[in-house]
Amino acid sequence: MTPSDEYWPSAARRGIDASENDAPVEYLPPRHAAGGTYGAPRRAITDAGESVATSTRPDRRFRNTVLRTIAGTIVPGLGLIRTRANRLGIAIIAVLVVATIALFLFIRSNPGMVVGSALQADWMFRIGVAVMIAGLAWVAVIVGTYLVSRPRQLTQRQRVVGSVLVGVLSLLVSAPMAVASSYSFQTANVSGGVFQSQDDARSKTRPTLDKRDPWADKPRVNVLLLGGDSGEGREEELGVRTDTIMVASIDTANGDTLIVQLPRNLQHPIFPPESELAQLYPYGFDDGGGYSFLNAVWHDVPTMHPELFADTDYAGADALKAAIEGSTGLPIDYFALVNIDGLISLVDAMGGVRLNVNFPIAIGGSDEGWDCGRDGWIPEGPDQLLDGYQAMWYARSRCNSPGGDFGRMQRQSCLVDAVIDQADPAVMVTRYEAIAKAAGNMVSTDIPQEHLSAIVELALRVQDAGHVSRLAFVHGENGFYSDWPDFELMQQQIQSAIDSMAEQPQDDPAPEPQPTDEPAPGEEPPADQAPDDPGIGVPTAGPEDVSDACAYRHEEPNENVPIPATVPVYTPPATEPEG
Repeated sequence: MTPSDEYWPSAARRGIDASENDAPVEYLPPRHAAGGTYGAPRRAITDAGESVATSTRPDRRFRNTVLRTIAGTIVPGLGLIRTRANRLGIAIIAVLVVATIALFLFIRSNPGMVVGSALQADWMFRIGVAVMIAGLAWVAVIVGTYLVSRPRQLTQRQRVVGSVLVGVLSLLVSAPMAVASSYSFQTANVSGGVFQSQDDARSKTRPTLDKRDPWADKPRVNVLLLGGDSGEGREEELGVRTDTIMVASIDTANGDTLIVQLPRNLQHPIFPPESELAQLYPYGFDDGGGYSFLNAVWHDVPTMHPELFADTDYAGADALKAAIEGSTGLPIDYFALVNIDGLISLVDAMGGVRLNVNFPIAIGGSDEGWDCGRDGWIPEGPDQLLDGYQAMWYARSRCNSPGGDFGRMQRQSCLVDAVIDQADPAVMVTRYEAIAKAAGNMVSTDIPQEHLSAIVELALRVQDAGHVSRLAFVHGENGFYSDWPDFELMQQQIQSAIDSMAEQPQDDPAPEPQPTDEPAPGEEPPADQAPDDPGIGVPTAGPEDVSDACAYRHEEPNENVPIPATVPVYTPPATEPEG
């Protein structure tokens, strides 16, 4: 018996036509070092000198290659184990495991630094590049696993299947990595637009922090929080009007925070003593028109005295920060302005927002004329889906609001809370570019890139351990009058509230600080109110959950503004309380 007879079956058992292929057979021993893990297939040599495959083992080897390629896609390097690239596979898996553990431990031990870095443009750009490189490396591992583990001899069908398999797996990996990289670059662009570098944006009032211990010499950080409106329907010459004004005064040691709320129509705010603005306005801000409201300082003061703001890129903010400091006694470190126009773009990008409408809200018009509701109405009813335009008037309308400015401020808080609560992650991903653009147009601040990590760590401290209290100054309550403010009394009440929080044990809830009942000294304030001040008689609000404040309850609108009969009237179901 010849070697061929010993190792090869007959032509009939091999499935080869004996008339054409009764030829000497060449035996090729296995070669594990070449190609895949199983060696070259056995082949027969015909009379014509052609090599013909005579074994079904290539199909088995190809199935093994498919499994290895899929495994190498799920866990990079796994498909290379027990191949000629075994050491490389082990090295890839080891690097992946070590990097994952190190990243997890770093994020867990430094959450503030991680979030702060994620908000910095340069870091987000680096993350985008790193994600792109990681995606390319992942695809290279997939291709490499297939090439190393495949048999040396493949049929045409196997070549097509292998190419399609590698292409599909590479697409499944590269597509999400490309999206993540694109989002990182987009975030870097938005972050760079909102948070300027301190070397690129000048400010007269921003503090300088020590990199090693940012808050070492600052027992409190005071952040001015503003809601502004400069969109359609506003008189162009009025510019930005900061209709929502709050100061968050934060204890840097324990995170205790006092929120000081000031009415937009506080008249004649004063500036810090010995400042240039105090010399220009010794009796408080005066716009020459009689009202001189606090919300006009942002636009009017830099317009009237541009020479004082030539060395800052935040003229309006620096002017208002000075007015707040003079009036409250709190030196303001940073500001953050949320513009209603950007918020509306965000609502449209989200596909709308659901809000409770407690009374028919007028669209367009003013409370000084007879055109209230000239552009339509938002009907009353719970859980209404509003688009961006309707949401804008939900937050802006005042002409038929039962609570005047106080009611409008409450609706603005409800809108912001609803946007946060209803941000669907799936929608955020699919519409990320539009949402990021809207967010970039929505917020402006003088917090620089270099301070972000410290600010985030402070915010986490407030969230984790701090007590938050509110002190609201409402016209006619506890000695405060917006048209005749006693700034000395205001400063005393603010300091008293801060002192009471410092004396409060950390494990007990902080009481709601209230202004004292001491009447304002001096001349009795006039009984009448400026035409643009509807806040008379509104009590100072105690602590109230935003969700409760924004729940549906029927309110009677301003009785002086008739509601057209064409506006739908909401009728609550029999099982629903009418409020």
